[in-house]
Amino acid sequence: MADFTPTQGRYLSYIHAYTAGFGLPPAESEIAEAIGVSPPSVNQMMKMLQKKGLIHREPGVPRSIQILIDESLIPKWSGGKITRVVREWVMTNPDTKKQARPTLANKKHKPPAEIYVIKITLSGSKPPIWRRIETGDVSLAKLHELIQAAMGWTNSHLHQFVIGEACYVDPRGLEHGMMEWAQSYSGITIAKLVAMQGAKLKMQYDYDFGDGWEHKIVLEKIVVPKPDVTYPRCTAGKNACPPEDVGGIWGYYEYLEALSNPKHPEHEEHMQWSGPFDATEFDNLEATHLMQTGMPSW
Repeated sequence: MADFTPTQGRYLSYIHAYTAGFGLPPAESEIAEAIGVSPPSVNQMMKMLQKKGLIHREPGVPRSIQILIDESLIPKWSGGKITRVVREWVMTNPDTKKQARPTLANKKHKPPAEIYVIKITLSGSKPPIWRRIETGDVSLAKLHELIQAAMGWTNSHLHQFVIGEACYVDPRGLEHGMMEWAQSYSGITIAKLVAMQGAKLKMQYDYDFGDGWEHKIVLEKIVVPKPDVTYPRCTAGKNACPPEDVGGIWGYYEYLEALSNPKHPEHEEHMQWSGPFDATEFDNLEATHLMQTGMPSW
């Protein structure tokens, strides 16, 4: 009998059914849509399945998931019809004398004029949980997405940026009187903040007001973009992002203590909830992949 939970079996079921039907593995975004979770949640699950020896995949390589267990052990997919959308460029009026339209492969984007090197540190974490990202000028709405992807969060809760005494939030958080202490961050970009606050810009990013995850955001420097580098990207970092809804930074360390001690009264409960967890695990290439793929809508 294969060692996986019902939830993990559902993921394996979808991957197996998709691969059998289309002859190639699904993308993580397709898994997210089928299962009904966010792409970062899928990424975390793929790490877990690989750690348990149930699948193999190449980090940063899309559609590289391979199931390693016998297919007779995999549950039958029961989530409905599986579809695949293929997008490609076509020429509506072929003419060899005219220049071909750009393809997805050769279409080039204008490089950003400046690159902001930003360090993100989860407050209260010891050893520090941190990431270093590089991005062109983006809005605070986009910076929120980059922080979520680089850290490993799942974009499942409210958030805000605190700069000085001002709080900036997603304008949707202001609907129906929610977050009335704050103001909308629409139209606010890193460049505008640098113009107002200076090149040594610092801010606080709060995520999940229940668990209270606070992040220190520091603009380390502004540099020119490097040729042949795709931005945004994560260049460095240490330690894994805590699981969602674990109870904040103190709940996280209690969780780690329970996992590390088989005799702890909550050990089995936590193992069933999340399975094994490596607090030191982090891959900046996977973080970059998520940053460039994009986060789900809130």
